[in-house]
Amino acid sequence: MKTKKWLSLFMAVAMAISMTAVFAACNGGGDKITVTWYDGRSELRTEEIDKGSKATEWTPEKTGFEFKGWFEEASLTTAFDFDKALEEDTDIYSKWLDTTNVTEDTNSYYVIGTGTGTMKDSNWTHSPTVEALQLKKVEGKTNVYTITLDMYAGDRFQICFGSWDGQMGIGYVEGAKYADFEVGQNPSDKMSGVSGTAADQDYAVVKNTDGDIVFHGGNENDNASTNWNIVCYEGHDGTYTFTLHTYPGQESNNYIEWKLDKPLEALTKTHEMYIIGSMNDWASTDTSKLIAMKESEDKATWTGFVTITADDYSDGNDYAEMKVFNAIGNGWFGGDTDTGAEVLDGGNIKLTAGTWGVKYTVATGKVQVELCKYYVVGTFLDGETAVNFSVKKDVTPELTGSDGTYTATFTVEDVTSNSAYSWIKDQGKDGVFAIKVVFGCELGIKTWYADDAHDGDNWYLQAGSHTVTLTITADSATVTVA
Repeated sequence: MKTKKWLSLFMAVAMAISMTAVFAACNGGGDKITVTWYDGRSELRTEEIDKGSKATEWTPEKTGFEFKGWFEEASLTTAFDFDKALEEDTDIYSKWLDTTNVTEDTNSYYVIGTGTGTMKDSNWTHSPTVEALQLKKVEGKTNVYTITLDMYAGDRFQICFGSWDGQMGIGYVEGAKYADFEVGQNPSDKMSGVSGTAADQDYAVVKNTDGDIVFHGGNENDNASTNWNIVCYEGHDGTYTFTLHTYPGQESNNYIEWKLDKPLEALTKTHEMYIIGSMNDWASTDTSKLIAMKESEDKATWTGFVTITADDYSDGNDYAEMKVFNAIGNGWFGGDTDTGAEVLDGGNIKLTAGTWGVKYTVATGKVQVELCKYYVVGTFLDGETAVNFSVKKDVTPELTGSDGTYTATFTVEDVTSNSAYSWIKDQGKDGVFAIKVVFGCELGIKTWYADDAHDGDNWYLQAGSHTVTLTITADSATVTVA
C-alpha cells in the first residue's frame, strides 16, 4: 500500500512538470511584446519578441533610396538604442535619403556662437561679414561646405544660413550620442554639480577614437538636440575642421564631420567680466566705461555691483537693462528664470532703481542678480550649519529704516560649541557671538561697516537680545550695538 501511494504521488508530480513544460512551450518561455518597424506611416515588419529582450537590427531596402538608420520616433530625432531591453510594445522608424532627387544647395552657411577663439568674432551676431566665420563650398562637391575654427574649452557654436533659420547643432555631428552620465565624466555633472540620467537631463557628447569627450551640448532652450550648441570640452582646445554635408529638402539627412588639425595650449586667462547695459551705453568697445567684476579665488564665479538711478534707464522706460560681458571671449551673458529679476526679450535683465549684486558662474554661463540691503552678518547658524559672515535670507537679520537710520533687533545664543566658531572662546574674546554690519545680498557684500574701537572690527555679544543701529550721513557712517 505504501508503495502504491508513493507511485501515485510520483506520477502526479511528473504530470504537473510535464504540463508546465507544455504551457511554457506554448508561451515561448515568457510574456511577449510586439515590435513594429515603420517607413513613415507604412509598416515594414511586425514581430513578437520576449518581454525584456532586445530588438535585432536589420537593413531594409528601397529602390532609389539609401537607408540611414533606425529612430525612436517618427520625427527621426533620436537614434534607436538596440542595446536596451524592451518592456512594452515598441515602434521603430526608418530614415531614408532619396538618392535620385538630390538638388544643389544654394545657401550660404556661417557659424554663430561665442568663445575665446575664432568664435570671438561672432558673439552671436547673425551677420556673416567676417570671412573666418563663413563656410566655404568644397570645390567639385555639390553640397559640401567646410570651415576651420580655433576652439578653446567652453567655446560654442551652431551652423546656420540666416537669422535663427536652419540651425544645425550637436545633433548633426557624426558620433553625437546622449551622454551616459558616468560620475565625473559628463559635462553636465561638472557644470551643475549634480548627477542624472539621460531620462531627466538632456545632454549629448561627441567622443574621439580614444573614448574622450571632445564636444558636448545640452538642452538650454527646450530645443531638439539638433539645435543644441556644439561646445568644446575642457582639455580639448584645438584647431578643428568641420565639414557640412547638406541635402536640400531632406535636411534631416544633413551631417557634420569633424577632425582635429592640431591641439592648442589652453588659455591661461579666459574671462574678464564686466557689467554692461543702458547705464554705460552698452560700451563693449571701451571697457573703461564698463563696471568691472571680481573673480573668486577658485575662479568659479565673478561678482560685481551696479547702482541704478533714473539716469541709467533705457530709452522710454522706467528701468535699466543689463547683461554681463566677457572682454576676452567677447561673449554676452543674460538672464534666465533663476536671475532674481525680470528677464526681457533678448535676455536683457531688468533692473529698477537701487544697488544690485550681480554674479556670473563660469561653468554654466548663468547670471544672477539680487537687490542689496543692509544686514547684520557674523557667526549665525542655520540649524547646525555655520553662516560665516555672509548674507543668508531668513537667517541673517535685515536692518530696516529710512533717511539714513536703519535698525535690527535679534536674539543670539552661545555658538562657540560649534566647531566653526570655537575660535571665539579659543582667542578669549569677550562674548559668545560676533557680528558686523554690511550692505549687500546673498550674491556678495559691497560695503562693510566697521568700528575701530572693536577688536578685528567685530562686535562680540553676550547671549540675549540686541539692537543694532546704522546711521549714515553725507560724511560718515556709524554703528551702535545695544
